[in-house]
Formats: sequence, structure tokens, C-alpha cells
Amino acid sequence: MTETNNQELTKNELLSKQLQKLLKAQGTRMELYTEFDIAFKDYLSGKCPADQYHSICKIVTEGFQDVSQEIQTIEKEISDRVIAGIIRALQQGEKERLEKTVKIQILTIQAKESDKDFDSTIKELKDSLQIVNEKNQDIWDELREEMHGVASLILYL
Repeated sequence: MTETNNQELTKNELLSKQLQKLLKAQGTRMELYTEFDIAFKDYLSGKCPADQYHSICKIVTEGFQDVSQEIQTIEKEISDRVIAGIIRALQQGEKERLEKTVKIQILTIQAKESDKDFDSTIKELKDSLQIVNEKNQDIWDELREEMHGVASLILYL
């Protein structure tokens, strides 16, 4: 194997490891969303007291921050600028997803606790959230393609 091939192999192996870290971090993010959603539903149904719900929100928020920082580190360290750009788009999409999710939860709680009707605003936010989720899925599809491409480069070098 030539020196150039060895360098390419090393570069692609590192990139593959970084992408695996990204995949793991995103998996953690999905688990946090699940916990967030369960806590919210339990709070609305009365299964979870307010103080416990707020504690869960705090823990989940800290988890989101940790994941985001981890992914930002991966983004900075990644040698492939195209993939780094895709990761940046993912981060922006996930930030937007979280903001909309929180707004929906806040308005839903306010509607439950008062006589105010936020139904149309909540519906608009949910529709908007669906669009954000679809964009994020497209970004993940693009990242998966890049991961497969990197994996195939490792196999062929």
C-alpha cells in the first residue's frame, strides 16, 4: 500500500469514528426527546406532579446542552467540510425543533391552566414542527449516505 493510500485510510477511519460518535450523540438526543415527551404527557394527565416535571425538564435541558456541545466538537474536528456543513444544518434543525417543541408545551400548559384558547397557535406550531422534523430527517438521510460513502472508502483502500 502506498503512503498516500495509508494517509487516506487513516483520514477516512478517523472520519468514520467521528461519524459514529455523531450517530451515538444523536441517539442520545432522541432518547432525551422521548423522555421529554413522556414527562410532558404524564404531567398533562396528572401522573407527574409539577415539581417532578420541572426537574425532568431541567435534566433533559442539560442533556440537550451536553449533546449539542458534543456534536459541535465533532463538527469542529471533522476534516470533511461538506459533512461538517451537514452537521451544522442538523444542529440548526435540532435547535429549531427544540424551540418549537418547548413553545407547544408551554402553550398547551397555559391553555390547560387558563381559559385562553391557543388551539390555532398550537396547531400552527405543530405543523411547523412537522416540517422541521421532515427537514431533519432529510439531513439524516444525507449524513447516512456520507457515512456509507466513508465506510466504502475504508473497505476499498
